[in-house]
Amino acid sequence: MEQPGWAATVGATIAAEVRRHRQAQGISAQQLADACTELGGSMPRVVISNIENGRRGNISVAEVTLLAAALKVPPIALLYPIGYVDEVELLPGRMVSPIEAADWWDGANAGEDTALQLMRRHRWLVTRIRRLYKTNWEQAISDYRWGGAPGGPEADAAREVADGLTTELHELRDEITRRGLTLPPLEGLDRPV
Repeated sequence: MEQPGWAATVGATIAAEVRRHRQAQGISAQQLADACTELGGSMPRVVISNIENGRRGNISVAEVTLLAAALKVPPIALLYPIGYVDEVELLPGRMVSPIEAADWWDGANAGEDTALQLMRRHRWLVTRIRRLYKTNWEQAISDYRWGGAPGGPEADAAREVADGLTTELHELRDEITRRGLTLPPLEGLDRPV
């Protein structure tokens, strides 16, 4: 069954990108099918061949995800061929650059008060705090090894920044809770009692 316009274009793009990534990696359709099986999915070689040759236009999100994982590329790389074309059809009749389409798809431009952006901010804060403490710890060990006293103005400044970020993190966690969202685990950065 032939898909109309825009949907057919999306299917053709996915087909071309699966083929492009598979061939760039030098793997056969059978090897890709085997990789899908190793991931716990079922994507027979004939299905991959039919997708790549446009004989199968309907491709589910689960199938795109499985193929992307087997190809070791982000799923978005199968939807929007960044670096290979100038424009993609984001919505029927709406052409944008592939990077704009990817940003829209993954919510990069979502409002700061969306659940997605709250969780991204949470992840960024946790990562930044951990890096500050790790850097501070490594510097203290280095100072100690070389006979110096651990600490100093740089360590104090790093601790001050980490403390400020930790306060921001806990305020963000309070907001996440107020909204009824699931709190991500902190593992070691829990609020002191």
